[in-house]
Amino acid sequence: MLPVWEDSYSVNNENIDAQHKKLFELATIAYNLENKYVSKQQIKYVLNGFFEYIKIHFSDEEEYMLSIGYPKLDEHKKIHNYIIQSMVRLISKIHNTNDMKEQLGVIAKKWLLEHILQEDMKIESWRRKSILKAAKELEARKSKEKFCYVCSCKSRFVTAEIHEKIKCGAKFVCKKCGEVIVYMPNKN
Repeated sequence: MLPVWEDSYSVNNENIDAQHKKLFELATIAYNLENKYVSKQQIKYVLNGFFEYIKIHFSDEEEYMLSIGYPKLDEHKKIHNYIIQSMVRLISKIHNTNDMKEQLGVIAKKWLLEHILQEDMKIESWRRKSILKAAKELEARKSKEKFCYVCSCKSRFVTAEIHEKIKCGAKFVCKKCGEVIVYMPNKN
């Protein structure tokens, strides 16, 4: 039995997710042909459609990986190339309708769905981790950032947290002179 599309398989890219859904549909059609009487021509039609769609999908997916800076893009491209070359080899070795149906099932289940469920999920996992890492780095930078405030007796640096509170209306008074401290923007 083939798995069906679930939102948990999403890579959070509308175009790639739509293509993955379509590949699940094509895989189901191909897999279901295995137990039906169909002509060699019908199988070739499904196989050709599958093959053409895969090439378009792989190209789009590689562009997406490039756009997000996926560090294992070259490895992933090699997997795509291997799948395409293997499909070409399989198609060229088919001698009869039963061979075609069997190979179509292999392509549908093993290569495509396993590829999506294993390899493509690595892309999404990396994307999520990189977003979390970037958010943590930004938070760390903010916590180190200092802002200059002055009163008549001295200047001092405050954290981004205190700076934000002052921007929102909080008043901080100098303990020595009793004046409200005032932001002194950096004039770089």
